[in-house]
Amino acid sequence: MKRILIIALTLAIVFLSGCVQSDISNINDMSLSINNHLKKGDEYYNQSATNTNRMILSQALVDNKNANDEYSLAQTSAQTALNSAKNANDGIFIDYIQNALLEIQAKINATSELKTAITLLQINQTSSANEHLGTANDYMAKALQYKKNREDIVNQNPSKFK
Repeated sequence: MKRILIIALTLAIVFLSGCVQSDISNINDMSLSINNHLKKGDEYYNQSATNTNRMILSQALVDNKNANDEYSLAQTSAQTALNSAKNANDGIFIDYIQNALLEIQAKINATSELKTAITLLQINQTSSANEHLGTANDYMAKALQYKKNREDIVNQNPSKFK
């Protein structure tokens, strides 16, 4: 009886450690996905802003939609990664992913503000458009702070991140 209990306990420990390792591996995979989508989203956002400044507004809207789509994909990956971090009960990964989610939300908000500004520029509402452009810039500044927080977490814990 004791032997069976020891074997069962050993199997449970091995199984649970495999699940935790699986969650950590999943977090690293999702982090790569998050960063790839953020990079693409940033490229589209910057192109949208450039086209807005050049008053190529129809293309600015297309780029804006593409940026929003990429940020939404990053958000989905980040939510999956957060669930894995919580399953692994890993505070460092939880903090990292929470900062990623805050960064993504700020970028989604900036993209929305930029879209509003573009549509206002299309109907010559320049003053209102400029207010939304300012708000978009404020959101992007917040996003940069969350990105810096993530970079600090990686730099402080290099062995945890691939």
